Amino acid sequence: YDNLLETRPRQDATVVTIAEISFPAGCSEPLIKIVEHYSWTGEKHPTQHDKLTRLLGKHWKCRKIVIDATGIGQPVASFLRNSLGSRVEPFTFTTRSKSELAFELLTALNSGRVKMYRSDGTREYMRFWEEAQKARACYQAGQNLNFYVDRSDGHDDFLMSLALTVKASLGYHHRLARGS
Repeated sequence: YDNLLETRPRQDATVVTIAEISFPAGCSEPLIKIVEHYSWTGEKHPTQHDKLTRLLGKHWKCRKIVIDATGIGQPVASFLRNSLGSRVEPFTFTTRSKSELAFELLTALNSGRVKMYRSDGTREYMRFWEEAQKARACYQAGQNLNFYVDRSDGHDDFLMSLALTVKASLGYHHRLARGS
């Protein structure tokens, strides 16, 4: 874990949430088992790109990746899509897209389809639960739902990463074995 979060508490972190997706018998929606978190702060884009390519493409061999492509996240998303191809889906946060993401996250959580790994004592595990406990939601004009961690309480990087993981699971298709 990078201790820069403590020395620069207002700086956003890059958070990667790794999940295993399965379709239990009789379920049309995927079960999302969070298996690992990675986090770092203050990395330059080329370094982030290299880390993400190795982590997502080589180490975990992720089949579906949704990445924040808003603002300064756009270059990293573009580089990652060039490296890993169509399995990378850039996501741009707008009032409407974030609202849709909020409803998708709530649906997955309320239906019990999101499972978190057992405490491993890591800083990432603790940060995830800190953010989850501090998460807030409010309705906005146009029936939009916003969700966040108030800046005075910290960041929402793990929360947004979880939401993007839920989004990735919805685009994941159940694979069936086929004989010849």
